Amino acid sequence: MLTIPKQDSNLIKSRTVLLLALGVLVLVATIWLVLTVLFSDKAYEIKYSAVEKGAVQQQVAVFGRLKPRVSSSLVAQIDGHISQLNVLPGSHLDSNTVVLTLSNPQLLRQYDIAKLNWQKAQAMHVSALAKLQREATQLANDVAMAQSELKFAEQEIATLDVLHKQQLLSELDFLKAKTRLEQIRLKLDLTKRSEKAFLTAREYEEKALDLTLESEKQQLALTYSDVQNLEIKTSQGGILTELLDEIDVGQAVSKGTVLAKLSDKNSLYAELLAPASAADTIKIGMPVKVEIKGALYNAKVVRVFPSIEANQIKLEAAFIQQVPTSAISNLSIAANVLVADKENALRIAKPIYLNPRQLTQNVYIYEEGEIFAKEVTIGLQGEQYIEILAGLNEGDLVLSTLPNDLTEL
Repeated sequence: MLTIPKQDSNLIKSRTVLLLALGVLVLVATIWLVLTVLFSDKAYEIKYSAVEKGAVQQQVAVFGRLKPRVSSSLVAQIDGHISQLNVLPGSHLDSNTVVLTLSNPQLLRQYDIAKLNWQKAQAMHVSALAKLQREATQLANDVAMAQSELKFAEQEIATLDVLHKQQLLSELDFLKAKTRLEQIRLKLDLTKRSEKAFLTAREYEEKALDLTLESEKQQLALTYSDVQNLEIKTSQGGILTELLDEIDVGQAVSKGTVLAKLSDKNSLYAELLAPASAADTIKIGMPVKVEIKGALYNAKVVRVFPSIEANQIKLEAAFIQQVPTSAISNLSIAANVLVADKENALRIAKPIYLNPRQLTQNVYIYEEGEIFAKEVTIGLQGEQYIEILAGLNEGDLVLSTLPNDLTEL
């Protein structure tokens, strides 16, 4: 027969007692925690705020995008292919910045030809003026020679006249001398007329030469302007808001194509959407706080659209302070429109259980350890505070949240 050692039996009994003691201890601790929670629930859950005098601001939450009032388009002035893209949308650009570059080999050849034609026209202009000057000089010399001959002939006829009177010269010779004098006078007159006609014609010929030269100069200037237009530049500073869809190097563009759009950062405004329920509340001139990348900027309502679309109204707000450099067109924004602001109003911190759609409703008062419901009339409703028009007095304690056992009240 087998026998159980007495020492082992005592060890088993000791372990059993120890386990029972631990179980009882755990049970007592659990009961204590439950009772603590049950009997201290009101003390821990009761949160209240006092009725006081202060400011209440009622705001309407809106959202939208930044839009530019002043924008410009960069349009291709000539045909070509895109050879280089220099900037990307969102870049802040100064005036006269090259956005992209076009290539047009045919235009460059035309420019080279125009330069040669201009140089040729200059040379021909100088040559033609020199020729006219030579002709003018020749005519002036002819007039001078004719005048000299006339002077000599007049002196000669005076001498012959003396001889003729003394009958030392025959009548025939004297008549020949007088005839030669008249011929010289006629020659001088004809030469002067020729000179005068030439000078008149010369004036018009010089004008024609100048016009021909100016025409070649203008042609060169126009071709040079087209070459300059191969570089698409900004005419003013601003933000590059967009480029031509799917634009890429090598892409062909035609004259008149809108290649990019530039907006003036200083002309940005907020285009906002508000709930249709605020249509009668939001007015022109109301202050607006616009959040742009985590910071608030002041603006004011400048336009409220009269129509309602998709249960929303559209409005515009103009900034009254400088927006950050990070603000760009079409940037999504959130804002709050201040529709009402009352100083020294009777107010309470906004309870969680408040129904904002009911102007008359119950709030819960905490007084001398007791909680009871009280009907109040609500005025302005702000994000933190609400205005109490009737039902409460300054100093009353209003529950901010409801304990679980009061949700049935």
